[in-house]
Amino acid sequence: MGSKWFHILNKIFAVIIILIITASYTLAETRTHTIRRGVRTMYGYIPTPSYGAYTNCDPFILTVSGYKYYMLIDRGQPYTYKSLLGCNGHKRSLLGPLEALESDGDGEKLTPAELRRAHVRFVKLKTNGRLAVNEKNLDFDINKIGYVDLRRVRFSISTAPHGNFDVYLKRESGSLRKVVASVNTHSVRTAQRMFE
Repeated sequence: MGSKWFHILNKIFAVIIILIITASYTLAETRTHTIRRGVRTMYGYIPTPSYGAYTNCDPFILTVSGYKYYMLIDRGQPYTYKSLLGCNGHKRSLLGPLEALESDGDGEKLTPAELRRAHVRFVKLKTNGRLAVNEKNLDFDINKIGYVDLRRVRFSISTAPHGNFDVYLKRESGSLRKVVASVNTHSVRTAQRMFE
């Protein structure tokens, strides 16, 4: 009987150790990279309507026909990771940098005119993992965008910040096609490598 209890306690102890290690890793990751808003409890953060999770570098990415295009604010050279929308450190929420581009007062969508006013480019990620910042002819054409929907933005409540938003692209027929774009966390080192 004693041996049986010993094995059960050993298994319980092993599971507790694994859970502690996993929780420690998750909390360490959260503390160093993520800012969260919500109600803090002994079980973590309970999201509130103003919940947000973001890091210093959460770039916005549009994927069309298998190619990734990163949203970049073009203020001229030199280009660095801080040129990426969502990586300049000034934000109050994960999708805040995208919403801040709104300039015509409707608050519901970003038009090509608003994107141009904000000096936004959709820069292609090449197969070598570098952004084609000096090859504007490879950019995704802003004129092919109908609008970016700001009303139906989504984000996941997970250890790594992640969100989605819809971009409506113009077809040759004049109708619109929805493409789901994303905002994802990148380490500063990973983001900077895309410019080297």
